[in-house]
This record gives sequence, structure tokens and C-alpha cells, in this order.
Amino acid sequence: MKKYLILAVTLVVIGGIIYLVTKQTETTSQDQPTALSSTYQNAEYGYQVSYPETLTAREYAGGNTAFGTPNGEGFDTVAEVRIVTISGSEGESLQEAAARELSNLCAADGPSQSFSCTGLDRILPFTADSGLKGYELYLKAELLDIPSGEKTAYRKGPYYVFPLAVSATMGRALVVHPALNIAAEEADVATIRSIARSVIVTEATPSSESVEAYVAANISTLSTMPEVLGGTFYVTAIEAADGRGTVSYEDGHNAYTADFTYSFRSDGTVSIDSFTVKE
Repeated sequence: MKKYLILAVTLVVIGGIIYLVTKQTETTSQDQPTALSSTYQNAEYGYQVSYPETLTAREYAGGNTAFGTPNGEGFDTVAEVRIVTISGSEGESLQEAAARELSNLCAADGPSQSFSCTGLDRILPFTADSGLKGYELYLKAELLDIPSGEKTAYRKGPYYVFPLAVSATMGRALVVHPALNIAAEEADVATIRSIARSVIVTEATPSSESVEAYVAANISTLSTMPEVLGGTFYVTAIEAADGRGTVSYEDGHNAYTADFTYSFRSDGTVSIDSFTVKE
């Protein structure tokens, strides 16, 4: 399965432009917690959350799961849990990189309107009941009326971001957030926050995704070519399947492509058995 880690977030916007309420209200973190009595576990991506028994869990590709209510052929989403791969830039913190990547989820265009996120609104530390540390963030957003050029400001969120694996230039995070087609003032913050507090990281089932994440995080050690002039290797593209893979990487000065083979140890961890840089 081919996977470009630099741009790992994919979003399909269904139903045209996002509908947003026009009145903004302040959302706080003091909402009363929601009772959670059902449990969802994703063995492939290694996480578990609890959610209200009144909601239904619906799985999508890439480790993403929505919690909501079926509505005919549709699905009214209250909260989503997704796995996001974040690529960092020089001088950029993981929090800033996460906000930038999550802003990509906002993009939606219609025949007469365009919606986008324009940056970080606020960020606060956040810790799940399991002790997993992360942060709560909101994004600034705006709705553009194309014919008139009029812009209306909104907020998107809350997003609860839990870093799972971090290298010098790349991170992998679990994100809990409301449905993508609503503004912050419409979100069921109490339920979303309660689901975020319930997050538990479990042992992921060995998969090509875990191999790709391992190679990305350890590329400087795996490379048989040295980094030069103070540069640090980072992955630009990678694919892995059936015990073999190919990775392209660079340090800002030199770029390489290597073939590698891999296997899984008895405890499910990744073993890179060979790593050969192509001529």
C-alpha cells in the first residue's frame, strides 16, 4: 500500500459547502462530562475509546471512526477519532504543525461560497484519564461569499490531539474532534471532550502502516549514508507490503532512495532486516 507521509490527511467533502450557524458563542472546557457506557477498540491502529450507548460507531479507512446516529442512508456524526500523520517544517513546533495539518480538513468549496481555516485560535494542555498527554486546540476559520467578497469569521473545534510517535521532522497523532461540517459553536463539546478523556493507547496489530511509521521515525539510524552539513534525514515517500518496502528520504542536501526488508518480532514490534541504498 503506497502512502505519502508528507500529506497524510485526506478528506472527502460530501454535500457541497459547509453549513455554519451565524451566531458565535464562547465554548469552554467546563462542560459537564457525558456518561460513556460503550467501548470501541481499533486493533489495527492501537487505540480504544468509550462513547455514549446512544451513539453508533462507524469505521472508515485509515483508522478513522465516527460516532453518531444513522439517518436513513446518511450518518449524523457527533465525534470522530482519526489517525493523522504530521510533517514538520524547520523551526515549527509539533503543535504548530498539527494545527497546519488539521487546517487542511477545513477546505470546502461551493458554487458561491468557500470555507477555509486560517490558523490557530487557541491551544491548551490536555490529559486523558489514562495519563496520555496531548492538547486541546481551536482553529480560526472564515466563510467567503464569492460574489460579494464578504467574509464571516468562525471557529472550528475542539480538536483533542494526542501525539503517538514523534521524530525530528514527522509525527503521528490521534485526534478526537466534532463532525467536519460544523462550527465550534454547534459542537457537542461535552461528549467530544468525554470521548477524548477516555482515549487509551493499545498495542497495534502489525501492519504495513506500523512499518512505515517505524522507518520514518528511525530513518537517520537505518540509513547507510551519513547526514551532512548539519542536516537531518526525513522521509518524503514510503511504501511497504509483504515484507518489502521502498523509502525516499533526504537531509536538505542529499536525497536517497533505499529498498528494505522487514519482519515482525514475536511481540509485534518491527524488525528491519536489510536496508540498501540504490545507486
